Amino acid sequence: MTGLIWVVEAILLGCLLVNRFAGLSVVRPAWARWSLICGAGAAVGIGLTSVLFFFCGSLLGMRAAALGIEVAVLAWAGYEVFRRRAPAPQPAKKKQTPLLVYIAAIGLLVALAMATAAIATSWDANPQGDWDAWAIWNLRARFLASGGALAQRAWSPVLGRSTHAEYPLLLSSFVARSWAFSHSFSTAVPAATSYAFFLALIALVAGGIAALRGPVLGLLAALALASTPALLHQVPSQYADMPLACYFAGAIVFALLDRPILAGIFAGCAAWTKDEGVLFLAVILAVTAALKRRAVLATLAGAAPAAAVAVIFKMWLARGNAGLLSTSLPGAGKRLADAGRYGVTLAAFGREFTGMGVGWYHPVLPLIALAVVLRFDRERRRDAAYCGALVGFLLLGYFGVYILTNNDLTWLLQSSLNRVLVQVWPVLVLAGFVALRVPQSAVIVKPVPLAAKARRKAR
Repeated sequence: MTGLIWVVEAILLGCLLVNRFAGLSVVRPAWARWSLICGAGAAVGIGLTSVLFFFCGSLLGMRAAALGIEVAVLAWAGYEVFRRRAPAPQPAKKKQTPLLVYIAAIGLLVALAMATAAIATSWDANPQGDWDAWAIWNLRARFLASGGALAQRAWSPVLGRSTHAEYPLLLSSFVARSWAFSHSFSTAVPAATSYAFFLALIALVAGGIAALRGPVLGLLAALALASTPALLHQVPSQYADMPLACYFAGAIVFALLDRPILAGIFAGCAAWTKDEGVLFLAVILAVTAALKRRAVLATLAGAAPAAAVAVIFKMWLARGNAGLLSTSLPGAGKRLADAGRYGVTLAAFGREFTGMGVGWYHPVLPLIALAVVLRFDRERRRDAAYCGALVGFLLLGYFGVYILTNNDLTWLLQSSLNRVLVQVWPVLVLAGFVALRVPQSAVIVKPVPLAAKARRKAR
């Protein structure tokens, strides 16, 4: 269980850095600010320590240096936060909190408690995770944690195509770091990492929408994610799709909050997590260049460190491993001209989207109900267009990959499409909630004194 200490240490490191440098002190309400700090801190801390361990520990063979840098940065960041702490604010009038906020908060807490109980039951039944967890991500983490010549087996072509040695290593490298520093191979580490990404995703969406559109919509957006069965299923599986969904959502949240460097950090970490993250990085840079031109260079600067590690890994270390696109180039023209493939893929997208629910419940139903009741705010069309463009181009890219692949199309759709939709679902939720009108009953109205009311009646 000592491995969990290092998971917590990475999260604490990320929280301190985000609190110090992200400039979130102006975010209101206060709980939304801390939700963003904790959510971003967890994802950024895991991403940065993964990059550091891979570069220093796996490539240079200097694990002690990676550990020393982490501890030094943690101490410095803690000192900076302590030194720059704001003075105690003057007591102000307590504002009235709308009843809807309390109701939404209670609903979210209940949903998270139920989700955690279900996830814990899955952990007890299958602590190693599902197939890809121990055959790809945790297997490669064991090689990285072992060090020496064994570390290179994490990207060796000898592993075979089923192990996908060409996949980026953010998740595997972080798990390996926690194992290596704790000198154990505890199954609690990958499980806790997956759960941390789930909570970070909920915190980012709740805090981001609360800061942009008010606390009620922020809590309802988080509730919509916490009650998505397909999303919850990915937490105990210990796959890289939950981290990827978290990085997608975080990048968009901070792009909408005009924090382009932090948005870039999330996008760069997505590229270091999985191949789909490389597509996301290209898409968010293109959409930002079109709709938020001034932020594109800062976004690129934030993405550069993690993206550079991903490029080094892909171009030099794992170049002997054939990726999905490279193996699909021969005969690509014939597959593009096959109209039947388009129909099969479209039908599969429809089935998988429909299958995201359980029984009569589908996670899109709350969004439809809120859209009917609240309607959309025309002033938020630009933010909705930004999120919608990202969703559209991501889905278009995924669709194109399915059309091009030389693998058995039916098998590939059945084995991966459900996870692909989970990656994009939080972005779709963000696009919907960012465009909704704020409920009128959630608007805080300054109370009128009783004496003033009496005077009005006398008139």
